Amino acid sequence: MSTRTLITLVAIPILAIGLAACSSPNPQPPGLTPIPTLAAGTEPTLVPVLQVASSATVSAPVTSTQADAALGAPIFLKNCSTCHGAQGEGVDGPALRNSQYIQTAGDQAVFQTIAEGRPGTKMPAWLQINGGPLDETQITDVIAYLHALQNVAPLGTATPSPPEPTDTPLPPNAPTPAPAQPSISGQPGPAASLTGNADGGKGLFGKYCAACHGPEGVQGVPNPDSDDGTVPSLKPIDPTIANADPTVFAANVDRFIEHGSVPSGPSPLIMMPAFGDGHLLTNQQIADIIAYLIALNQTR
Repeated sequence: MSTRTLITLVAIPILAIGLAACSSPNPQPPGLTPIPTLAAGTEPTLVPVLQVASSATVSAPVTSTQADAALGAPIFLKNCSTCHGAQGEGVDGPALRNSQYIQTAGDQAVFQTIAEGRPGTKMPAWLQINGGPLDETQITDVIAYLHALQNVAPLGTATPSPPEPTDTPLPPNAPTPAPAQPSISGQPGPAASLTGNADGGKGLFGKYCAACHGPEGVQGVPNPDSDDGTVPSLKPIDPTIANADPTVFAANVDRFIEHGSVPSGPSPLIMMPAFGDGHLLTNQQIADIIAYLIALNQTR
């Protein structure tokens, strides 16, 4: 047999193996998942994957027991009150105070509504991955605060706040002005009679109060449509609230923290949440914050 004939005989089986391999699209070694074959003229694209991802339902990652209603209050007031009202009474959006939807829909449904918005309405998507400003934990904190607005007394007519005190010295023998009162009247709560820890109150103030009153209470944030224009500073605190007797000082402060207050004005954006009545903070936490405020104003 000639060398040429031998080469031809060897080449035929090799060619046959190659043709068999080519006849099976995208051949892979055994055990691997085959790569799908694209139709003729089809361009690879990620659009279908992105469309699926954008339409996926978001699930609440944090349970209601982990949420912090006190942290949800300023988030609600800053982002939601324009449409739903400072006390959840509803403005352009539906009322969320004593709301059957909040009470019966379940936290998962409420989370999805906030996170994804409601197409065809003014309700936008608030979750960051959907283009909003809030993360998942913040939304869950807002939901916890919404629970604090359920099964509460109907809103009454707000009592006008007393005139702002001036720094002008009082004439001799002038009667001491009455301490400023919250618009939502009520007696001091149990926290006013507890012994507070100013060091513990410092961190609590930073966590729950500084967002509106500023660090160490020295500068309140703007409060559009309120008569003052800003949230009151707490260092120095209103001189009618401060008192040389710490028991009286604590009672004056506690009325605001306990019952909350709506600033005077046509439609103030920010109000003082009812941290006590709404069970947003414990009595000891409130007592610690009061102790911190007293210490701030003793060292001013």
